[in-house]
Order: sequence, then structure tokens, then C-alpha cells
Amino acid sequence: MVLGFYSKIDNSPQPYGVEIPEGLIFGSDKSSLPMWIWLHGRGDSDTDLHFVFGRFNAKKPGQFQPSGTIVIHPFGRYCNGWKSAGETDVFEARDDAIARFNIDTIRIALAGFSMGGAGAWHLGAHFADQWACVHTGAGFVDVKRYQKLTENKMPPWYEQKLWGVYDVPNYARNFFNVPLVCYSGEVDPQRDSAEYMTEVLDREGLHPPHLIGPGMGHKYHPEVIKDVQSRIEKAVASGRDLLPKKVVIQTRSLAYSQMHWLQIVGMKDQWEDTRAEAIWDTETNNIAVTTKNVSSLRILMPKQPKMPTVQVDGESVSLSEDASSKSGNEVQWDWNHSKSVASDLLTKKPMLQGPIDDGFKSPFIVVLPDGKPDGTASDKWARIEAEHFLIRWRSLMRGDAIVRKANEVSDKDIQNYHLVLWGTPNTNSLMRRLLASKSVANILTWDASVLKLVGQEAPVSKSVPLFCYPNPMNPDRYMIVNSGLTFREVHDKTNSLQNPKLPDWALLDITDPPTTESAGKVIAADFFDGNWMPQVK
Repeated sequence: MVLGFYSKIDNSPQPYGVEIPEGLIFGSDKSSLPMWIWLHGRGDSDTDLHFVFGRFNAKKPGQFQPSGTIVIHPFGRYCNGWKSAGETDVFEARDDAIARFNIDTIRIALAGFSMGGAGAWHLGAHFADQWACVHTGAGFVDVKRYQKLTENKMPPWYEQKLWGVYDVPNYARNFFNVPLVCYSGEVDPQRDSAEYMTEVLDREGLHPPHLIGPGMGHKYHPEVIKDVQSRIEKAVASGRDLLPKKVVIQTRSLAYSQMHWLQIVGMKDQWEDTRAEAIWDTETNNIAVTTKNVSSLRILMPKQPKMPTVQVDGESVSLSEDASSKSGNEVQWDWNHSKSVASDLLTKKPMLQGPIDDGFKSPFIVVLPDGKPDGTASDKWARIEAEHFLIRWRSLMRGDAIVRKANEVSDKDIQNYHLVLWGTPNTNSLMRRLLASKSVANILTWDASVLKLVGQEAPVSKSVPLFCYPNPMNPDRYMIVNSGLTFREVHDKTNSLQNPKLPDWALLDITDPPTTESAGKVIAADFFDGNWMPQVK
């Protein structure tokens, strides 16, 4: 059957397929059921209507038919490698199915093949605590190796740094938190990615099974697939531990910095290898945490009869004495490497850490100019690029972005959405208000005579600033100025290239018109530091 949900990102209807074994009894008054999430492979023409038609008219079931188990097939926004909005859609499809079919949330497996295998690698590593088992069938895991990039073909330094958003080797240790089953065809070129991950995991002390289909290319072996299914079913039957005694985190981004009851909420150096490992010794009731490149941590756990004591890198602190907040049956405890942290200081934090593309994984509104065109090159460019983004979102992400003119944005909008502002201070009244705020004025000067972003000056007549920054009217949401998705049409030829191309801010020369590769020539670009300030070089 085919079901669907309305996306929280843009309120668009998004479908997902469902396979229910014949005779399976389900419902809110029945026993909860296990579920597998199957991520489909690449399909350049498989738009939402093709997907729905194919699900309604399927001549045979999917690759796996686990006994007594519902299998769902998210659409995942067409063909973007289960990243960006496609990533969010997997969880929304999961949650919709949980509510409809009374799914046992500790018995959910994630699996996929080809592009779906890449998605299983990505979502399995970045959200390892969400699954009872992860199965990866083929699928790429990184950019540089998969694209066979040599030094003379490397992109700008900041784009290489941004590979840290999705490249799976940067998140390899997270597989300590979940059983992993890998499969490759013996002669499949994509076997190389799994072999590479096997090497990476081996260096970390992890040795998941990598099953090989004899003589197979890019498909399953009819006998080996039975072994794959058996291993997944065994792990799902055991279920995931909701309160494990050992938690491991490896990340490069605060967007993916929580596993179970442990969360990294601050990094010393942005976009560098960051780790935390916590071991809860129940006999001594002590939690020992070791860290790398961590400036602040959070522990979130159910209240215990006697709350554990905690050590962070050998420093002992009583959890009960240092709890920053308590609500319901959960205790939250924050630890900061620095003893004096100003409470009113802007900081990068989970769900608000950049880069620009991060704002398109959660609810956003496109804010168009409410003033008349002023004839400047920057205003003309912004109006063209805004229309380009709306068309691209519709064609690639299969949804219509929510759009307001600047004078139509309500207080409720500011509370609930990231604001994607297009135009100039002269043509967009809301942009003008936000840029005049003290915090934004510290990083940007933009008027009829001067354009200076983070100390970098550019000619007003032929340049535009692009950046993401906490909205001064709601610091829990982004304001994004003059940018949509930073990867463009030329990058759609392979999902491995559909990654962020710009960091937190950039200055563009718009003398030449935008292309399928870029919106303009980059004059300067960089990340903000952990306090949303210019990086100190």
C-alpha cells in the first residue's frame, strides 16, 4: 500500500510505501510489531508520482520479506542520497508508520542497497542509537575516494572541510552503538566502499560481518541474502538498549552529536574530529567520560534512585549537584570545559551550527522582497536566484517551499521557521530590520556605498553577501541571507556530490551570471567560530 505524511519542512505531502505480510494482525489494541525501513536505490526519473504508481502496481515484494514484520519504503525526496530534506523524511515516515501500525520502537532496522546502501551507511552512522540493526548493501561512503579525486582536482578547502557533514568514515565509531551487517557483490565496483569502511572500522576495533555474493555484480546473491536477512532478524529480535552502559560518539558537526543519553553540545575547534565515550559502571554508580575536542557536554537520563557521580576526563563532578535542569522523569546535566561561560553569548549548538545548507533540513520560509526592484545588480541577482531556488526545491525536493513577502512574515513565523531572506536591505524590509540588529551589525555592513562581511570588503555594485546566522529576533532559528541549497544542477549527476558547497558565509562576485555549478564567483568564504564570530587566523 501507499501512505504519506505532510512534511514539517515545507508542508508538502510526501509518500512512502508499505509492505504488510499477508495475514499479519496489527493495531493499537494488538501486540507491537517490528519494522524495517528500506531505502531505495537511485532513480533519476523516479519522481513522487512514479514512486506512488510503482508501489501501487508492484509485481513482487521488495528485497527482504522478514517474518511478522512491516517494511516501509520512504520516498526520501526523489534522488538526493537520503541527505538534506531526504534525511528528515526518513524519520517522519518512520514516525508516521509507528503511529499507524503500533510499531515497537526498539525493534526497527535500517537497510538499503546502492543509493539506499549509501543512505543506510549515512543514517546508520549519524543516528546509530535509533536502530536495532543497520544493513548496508553497496553504496558510497565518502567523496574523495569514491570520486577518485587527486590533488589537482580537489575543490576549495572549505568544501573539503564540509565533507565532514556526511562522509561516513568521520562517524565510524558510532557503530559501537548498533549491530552492523554489510553486503557487497564480489565483482561490484562499489565493494570498494565497504572494504574501505571495513579498514576504518578495524582500526577502531570494530569488526562487523562483510558478506560477499560470489560472482555477483551490483545485486544480491540469492543464497547470501538469506544469511543477511537472518542476521538482521536476530539483531531486531534482541532490540536496541534504550539505556546502554556504554555510549560512543564520533562527529564533525554538532548536527549529529547525540547518542542515547550523551550529547556533545560544544566543540573546541569546529569541523575537526570530535569524540566522547561514556561508561556507566553500575556497581560503583559512576559515569566516566573521555573526550576529544569537546568544550561542553550534556547528559540526559532518567532519574535514578541514586544519581550517578560523573568524571569527565578525570575531573569529578556530582551529577545531582550540577544538574542544570530537571523535568519529569529526566535529569539534564551540563558540563563546560570553561568554568566561566556567559549565558547571553551566542554559541553554535546542536540544530544551530551551520553551514548554510543546514537550514533546509527543518522548517523554513522563503522571504521575498516587499519593495519595488531598485535596479541594482544585487537586487536583480537576488530575485533571479530566489526564483531559481523555488524551482529547484520543487524539482529536486518535490515540494513547494513556503513563501512570504517580507511584510507578511508574522511573529509566529519568526518563532517556528528559519527565515531565508532574499534581496537587499533596500528592497527587503525584514532583512533591513534584522541586519540593523547589534549582533549582525558586528559582522556585516551593507549599504549603498559599503559591503563588508566579516572584515572582507567587496564592491557594492557587483557583489552580494551570503550567510547563515542566528536570527536576532529568535536565536533558536537561522536567518539565511541570499542562499538556497549550495549544491546545484551539475552536482546532481551523482549523489556523492550533493553536499554543501559553501560554509557559514561567502562573498560572491556576480559580474558573470549564475551557472549550473555556482551562483557566482566566490571572493571569500569561511566558517564562523563557536560564538558566531569571525575565525581568528
